[in-house]
Amino acid sequence: MATLITLASILNAATTRLTWAEFPALPPAAGQTRQPGVASPFVGVHGKVLLVAGGANFPEKMPWDGGAKIWWDDIWVLEKTAAGTARWVGEKPARLPRRLGYGASVSTPEGVVCSGGSDAERCYAEVFLLAWDAAVREVRSTPLPPLPEPLANMAAALVGRTVYVAGGQHVMKGAVPTAVFWALDLAQRERPAEFRWRVLPAWPGPPRVLPVAAAQRTARGEEFFLFSGRVPQAGGRTELLTDAYAFDPAKGVWRTLPKIGGGRGVSVMAGTAAAVGSDEILLFGGDRGELFLELEAHDLEIEALRRPPGGREREIQERLQAKRKIHEQHPGFGREVLAFDTRRETWRVVGPMPAGVAPQVTTTAVKWGEEIVIPSGEIRPGVRTPAVVRVTAVKE
Repeated sequence: MATLITLASILNAATTRLTWAEFPALPPAAGQTRQPGVASPFVGVHGKVLLVAGGANFPEKMPWDGGAKIWWDDIWVLEKTAAGTARWVGEKPARLPRRLGYGASVSTPEGVVCSGGSDAERCYAEVFLLAWDAAVREVRSTPLPPLPEPLANMAAALVGRTVYVAGGQHVMKGAVPTAVFWALDLAQRERPAEFRWRVLPAWPGPPRVLPVAAAQRTARGEEFFLFSGRVPQAGGRTELLTDAYAFDPAKGVWRTLPKIGGGRGVSVMAGTAAAVGSDEILLFGGDRGELFLELEAHDLEIEALRRPPGGREREIQERLQAKRKIHEQHPGFGREVLAFDTRRETWRVVGPMPAGVAPQVTTTAVKWGEEIVIPSGEIRPGVRTPAVVRVTAVKE
């Protein structure tokens, strides 16, 4: 953190004032009486409403108490009222094609493009468009060309009329990180022979899961930005990534950017990002990874202790108790809001999140009018939130 604090004092040419508030919390899923929040739903804005769809949570018990992870197919619709408030639409409830989460979504004029995702058993290649039909007040789903392969835990952003997805994994069991970089040009929608995903060259760095992506203008034009993520290793220590890259669609080339936050960099894996103004990307939350690696070290040791049958149960229980303590006392994810200047290619710290706002990961930040909206997601490992945070960013 010292690097970030120093950087913030140096890069004082621009400041961004953030105002924080909340919309009404995410309502319970159909048939449920409470909503703990969902991780990795599809999120987007269309037709003056916010759409939140699918995701997963632990509705009965926490995972360290043996709770089962449940995926959902609900689609929630939040609309603004004439009085300037917001309410969740309760009539005509809609459903995803299946229980699904951990895909990627981007907002477009036609609707929210939802790509891939997974359930407990497998990843999916399906892509569909969720659109709000204001005349009949319901969500309509339209299939789009599927991904070249099943994919989950990736990032996505819209550059012009093209949807880009990057990173992720193809399977749930024995998953390995990928360097997938695919693009779908929505301008080709009326040309069936051309309307398909293109496989593009990957960034000059490691494959990854749970990266963060955004689109923003630069001196070269609008570009795709990729940040952080992690590289899981079968039976070994995960590599936390602090790197950043930009893709120039006009030239079809990548370039490497300064590490996230400057200096040695920090991890923002599974965090959210949003473009503000004409030359800045804000990064919210993200897992810095220190406690993630501690939990993983306990898991690796437990696995080693279980290999010889019998005789090590006391040591295993000690490790499990150490994990429980980390989970129960986990302080949450990164509180610094970072800003990347896409023209100067420099980093600065905008400031910490307010005390009453819990940093969210495994969700998507979207622009809704003049605000950035971050719905639900995780606030600690295994712990979700139903909060729908709204942020107004003003450059001064």
